[in-house]
Amino acid sequence: MIYYIIYKVNEVRRCEENMQDTMQKTNIGIFSGLSEEVVEELTKDLERIKFKKGESIITEHSLSDNLFFISKGKVEIDKDLSNPDIPFTQLSTLEAGDFFGEMGIIEDSTRSASVVATEDVELMVIPREAFSDMLFAYPIIMLNLTKVISSRLRNTNERFVELMDEMLKKNRLMAIGLAASKIIHDIKTPLTVIVLTAQLLENIFPESAEFTDNIVKQTKLIDQLVHEILDFARGTESPPLIQKVNLDSFLREVSELYSASFKERKIIFVVENKVNDCVYFDEGKIRRVLINLIKNALEAIPEAGEIKIISSVSSGWLQISVIDNGPGVSRKVKEELFQPFVTDGKTQGTGLGLAICKKLVQEHYGRLEYIPVEPHGSRFDIRIPQSTK
Repeated sequence: MIYYIIYKVNEVRRCEENMQDTMQKTNIGIFSGLSEEVVEELTKDLERIKFKKGESIITEHSLSDNLFFISKGKVEIDKDLSNPDIPFTQLSTLEAGDFFGEMGIIEDSTRSASVVATEDVELMVIPREAFSDMLFAYPIIMLNLTKVISSRLRNTNERFVELMDEMLKKNRLMAIGLAASKIIHDIKTPLTVIVLTAQLLENIFPESAEFTDNIVKQTKLIDQLVHEILDFARGTESPPLIQKVNLDSFLREVSELYSASFKERKIIFVVENKVNDCVYFDEGKIRRVLINLIKNALEAIPEAGEIKIISSVSSGWLQISVIDNGPGVSRKVKEELFQPFVTDGKTQGTGLGLAICKKLVQEHYGRLEYIPVEPHGSRFDIRIPQSTK
């Protein structure tokens, strides 16, 4: 057996060497490495068939005795499902130069999938016997076939892993959604009591208005945050309530929420507002985006450091940047930074913060982007169109 394999390998090498100087090789699927003259000779007696767009070429579980080479057009490979609501799923799309039906003639089994023409196609039919003769005469075809099958298996494995990861994320989101629903129900009464108590205190002690107002704002923020988690878990879109905003007052109010933390941690907090006119966005949603980004920056900075907010308007876009001089985002999570359940070293984090932030910004038809800062640090740019003016 070993001598036979060595013989075949040497034969392939000889075929390639003989053709290299005298013939122009093709680079088409299973015929790659063969000259056009050889391919034409091998396929001259094979049947050519045509299908119109939408026509079924082969059906799952039918007999398999041919390999099909796509000369023109594209086809879709579908797999039957047992779900009556979703009868089949698309596995892949193949085009000119590709082939299908190989597993059936190799395994001598029925078709494992269906094939439909997605546009007008022309196929070359290669019967099992003819294919066997080709392999015997030109073993390089087997090598080409093996390469393609290996590539398809690798792609299938990658898609399977992606699908499993997506299913796990959906299950986790479903669980979080159920928990958020219960939390909303359970905390509704206590939050109402807190608000009423704060308002009562303000009536009794008018001088406490500044503090009671803050209590009411923070209480409402808790309710809004839980609702946002629930909306995200359900995939619910929540159109923004566009408002006219004084950016100076808005940024001052956001910074005051963390003023105590800045002093305690010896963190310098700088706001550079380069916008003179009023801007337009959903004040509640963008406030929560900024709060999350500032909180992340605070957690990223190990000791003393600096957090800076810079705002500007250019070409009809408002940009608010949150910049810190922490360690920055690691490479391992950089590409998936805004995906659910992606965290960077946080033991208590849910991995939903940035994903929800991106959703809130996208609801404004805006963008949230991460840019690394040299030599170390992070910068998050919130960009919101101002066409609502």
